[in-house]
Amino acid sequence: MASSTLEVKTATSITNKKGLSPMRTAKVVNRNDVLKEHERILKPLEARVKGIVVNILGDVQANLGAELHGIALEVMRAVMELEISGIVGPKGKHVDHRTYSRWGTNPGSVIVDGIKVGCDVPRVVEQGNLKGYVLKTYQHFRQRSELVRRAYRDLIRGISTRRFAEGVEAFVEGHGISASTISRHMVRATARKVEELFSRSLQNLDLAVLMIDGVKVGGHTVVIALGIDTTGAKHVLGLRQGATETTAVVKGLLEDLVARGLETDRTVLIVIDGAKALRKAVSDVFGEEAPVQRCTVHKRRNVLEHLSKSNQAWVSRRMTEAYALNDEATSQRELLALANELEKSDPDAARSLREGLEETLTVLRLGLPEQLRCSLRSTNIIESANNGIRDRSRNVKRWSDGKQIERWTAAGLLETEKKFRRIKGCNLMPMLIAALENYRKRKTEAA
Repeated sequence: MASSTLEVKTATSITNKKGLSPMRTAKVVNRNDVLKEHERILKPLEARVKGIVVNILGDVQANLGAELHGIALEVMRAVMELEISGIVGPKGKHVDHRTYSRWGTNPGSVIVDGIKVGCDVPRVVEQGNLKGYVLKTYQHFRQRSELVRRAYRDLIRGISTRRFAEGVEAFVEGHGISASTISRHMVRATARKVEELFSRSLQNLDLAVLMIDGVKVGGHTVVIALGIDTTGAKHVLGLRQGATETTAVVKGLLEDLVARGLETDRTVLIVIDGAKALRKAVSDVFGEEAPVQRCTVHKRRNVLEHLSKSNQAWVSRRMTEAYALNDEATSQRELLALANELEKSDPDAARSLREGLEETLTVLRLGLPEQLRCSLRSTNIIESANNGIRDRSRNVKRWSDGKQIERWTAAGLLETEKKFRRIKGCNLMPMLIAALENYRKRKTEAA
């Protein structure tokens, strides 16, 4: 059972569990009274943190100082308000025989991560003589001790690992204040909001294209699924982290999407980076007949890896020109001719070019117009999101585990999703829908 008071600890008696300043406990607030004001006092904190937690799920502090300071200030304001409520009673409610009253705010400052930060301090005065009451919690928030600096780090760590309850409690306790009156229900609810984002239903998503690609983060591979609906709008569908891009990892991701409502009996264009493990996972979940477009950028990259630098430029140019053609048969003929030229000097490059060649031409086979082909013949749409992830992870020196990588990548994707625009050629999406329907009919008749 939590303590019935909000406590302020001063320097004597109890030894801190981290071996730092010993502290003495003094009662300040009656817990039962202040919990009645839970909604009014803690709701703004919950709303603020709910948004920020989504955006910074990883241990990254660069360029996030303002947001992190903001969380610390919100926690401080909530705790000071709890102390005030215990002294003067609930806001807006008459309390007989009370000694103190609310009296606006005064400009003040608190210490956040060793830095003085300005803030408005609630003012409480004694009735009759208007003598100000000194908030004990405010005095503790003005400390500069190492314990307080550690408390701020604990707050960040709690947010970055989704253990927000522990982060808030460690932060408050680091200032010598018991966190027993910071509602555990509130912080757990905040964490659940984050979880809800990654379990959102896909049942009502009118999907036309499913893109799958992997990005390297912290020595691990994170496989990302992105969807494009029938209007050309892009959606982050999910991700799965693994040591490598294995069939099991990709299949686990796809099965999760299906469990959340993604339909497998309708025909969608599946665009993948070309990895064999990924292709097998797609077949296992969506069937062998699913229309698959292998990324032409990855194909070109894979071929060039087998070539000397002197041959890379002209081979790259030939492949780019072939994929830009408007006719599937002509494009395939040009690519096979190139493979034949490479057979004697670079047989590995020739084999790489021939492997899965037909599936690099799917958008041509479907008869899509040029604008749609340019958008859908590669996984570049995901790559642009991946670049944002790489930029955000550049300052990370140490990753604690794969789960942290997965959470942080998710945070980066959700931030990127806010800036998504419709794909180029989105006005031509009806042509893709018609082409996919014709594809399904042909496969059905052939069976």
